Amino acid sequence: MESGKWTTKKAAELYQTEGWGNGFFGINKKGNMVAIPDGEHEIDLKELCDDLEKKDLYAPLLLRFSDMLRQRMSQIYARFQIAREESEYQGKYFGVYPIKVNQQRQVVEEIVEFGSEFNWGLEAGSKPELHATLAMLEDVEGLIVCNGYKDREFIELAMIGRKMGKQVFIVVEKPNELDMILDASKRFGVDPLIGLRCKLAATSHGLWEDSGGDNSKFGLAPSELMDVVNKLKNANMLHCLRLLHFHIGSQVPQIRRIKQAMQEAARFYVEMRKLGAPIEFMDVGGGLGVNYDGSISSNHSSVDYSLQEYANDIVWTLKGVCDDEEMPHPNIISESGRALVAHHAVLIIDVLGVSKRSTGTALNEPHEDAPMQLRQLWMTLEDLDEINPREALHDVVSLREDVNKLFTLGHCTLLERSQADEFYWYILGLLMKKIGKDDLNQMIPGIHKQLADRYFCNFSLFQSLPDSWAIDQVFPVVPIHRLDEAPTRDAILVDITCDSDGKIQQFPTSEGVMDTLPLHELKVGEDYLIGIFLTGAYQEILGDLHNLFGDTHAIHVRMDGDGYELEQVVEGESVAEVLDYVQFHEKVLIDRMRRQLSEAKATGRISAKEYTTFLNYYREGLKGYTYLEEHPAMEIGSIDK
Repeated sequence: MESGKWTTKKAAELYQTEGWGNGFFGINKKGNMVAIPDGEHEIDLKELCDDLEKKDLYAPLLLRFSDMLRQRMSQIYARFQIAREESEYQGKYFGVYPIKVNQQRQVVEEIVEFGSEFNWGLEAGSKPELHATLAMLEDVEGLIVCNGYKDREFIELAMIGRKMGKQVFIVVEKPNELDMILDASKRFGVDPLIGLRCKLAATSHGLWEDSGGDNSKFGLAPSELMDVVNKLKNANMLHCLRLLHFHIGSQVPQIRRIKQAMQEAARFYVEMRKLGAPIEFMDVGGGLGVNYDGSISSNHSSVDYSLQEYANDIVWTLKGVCDDEEMPHPNIISESGRALVAHHAVLIIDVLGVSKRSTGTALNEPHEDAPMQLRQLWMTLEDLDEINPREALHDVVSLREDVNKLFTLGHCTLLERSQADEFYWYILGLLMKKIGKDDLNQMIPGIHKQLADRYFCNFSLFQSLPDSWAIDQVFPVVPIHRLDEAPTRDAILVDITCDSDGKIQQFPTSEGVMDTLPLHELKVGEDYLIGIFLTGAYQEILGDLHNLFGDTHAIHVRMDGDGYELEQVVEGESVAEVLDYVQFHEKVLIDRMRRQLSEAKATGRISAKEYTTFLNYYREGLKGYTYLEEHPAMEIGSIDK
């Protein structure tokens, strides 16, 4: 499309911002991406990044918008309240945040702060997480749900919470945990709040479907549930069984799967009540999905339902079964972690450079003594308008293979090999313009991806977007400026790790999830910043230290009237901090470097001035950011002879 006809509305359609943005993101008249954390006031992301640069905070940056957490919490709570009121549901709704989704202290603190209005609780799945939740959640009315496998120490820690008056539910995941709970109850002299996780036959669909069904890692089979109930009866502790829990997986894309699971779980609830268990809480687990690709579909990277439909189906399904059996409506707990925190974090990365296939600007006719196959490639290029596209494609593929074989056998030079590559890629580019990307892909599947530019970006996929690499999770990717200009390049994003897997090649667009992304031509002397959105769930905590790239800077932004304030700046990890994780301690490294530099000075390889300069440079480098930075060139003294 011609640049003059381009509009920001077309950009919004291309990058699907209205689909995945959920009202939190958009494009302004300047052509910049904006965040709308409170649903009303805009923050220009490009201007925000420019302001951060003035404070020496450069990309890669993780922007966290605190107000989005408040908004999402309010939205989830409100939708369940609407469902309860319309259905005349008698039980209450409680939200619980599983801190495994994002355990960063600042995030948990904000959820606890905002959650006090809604009695939002926390979920812990390990001893470290339980230590955190017990200390962070001071409201005794807030629920703490303990999931995961447990040892005696885990259970004793939960019992300390009970002694403090906290609403700590210990969910039994395997039968032997019950014995430890009953033993701890006697020793601590307090009744536990016991929950049971039931293993449903119903399953999810998508990347996490193995979380449910018979092969689920967690939960009690029907026979095990019966054994637990009988054991509690015999111990005169059945009154402690207060919660029933199920979970069919994260990011459930299809609402019918949720309804099926809820129907089955409701039957478990009714049957447990008939056995005398005074269950008051139904914990429906997680699964509330995020529309990552903007399609509102049953794709694994999307959902085919709204937040209101999700709440309605949970509430109405449970109410229907309870009413049919004349059972009380239990309180409902949902552990919607992903849906709560995904939107609030945006990763900003800067493009360092670009690698393109042949642009045709320096094509020269081969020498008359060049191999015949190379000259035929040149003739194909000259006569391309007269040749059938399919025939031309077959010819250039075959001719290039022939030239490569000749090079391997020593019958053509490196110059001739490079000319063949230039002709080949340039011809393919012309054919794609002539017949279109789709038709060219039918002839050579995936060829358009090979023709795409490689945009080298200053980040580590393994540190900041591990799910993109590990499970092919889709994230929205959009340049945060120049959106009033038509993008003219198809690109793949590659990171700065020394790993061929370090690239993003799945992008939500108006044509669906594509393996290339339309981007703008780089301008000399100007930054090009790209935003990767909906990164608030799991990415920070799952990120690893591949190539020893550490945490990025994290900036907490909160609305302040019509503007914003930088509530907190968490500087990215230094080189020394990252090295320390793998037992390279700063002092030891400096001492070893000092000794080697001293030896180099003693043998005359470096001067005394260079000794000081190099050692200081090394020491300062350990304090620096692990990502690429712009620094003035080092001044090197001459060697003293």
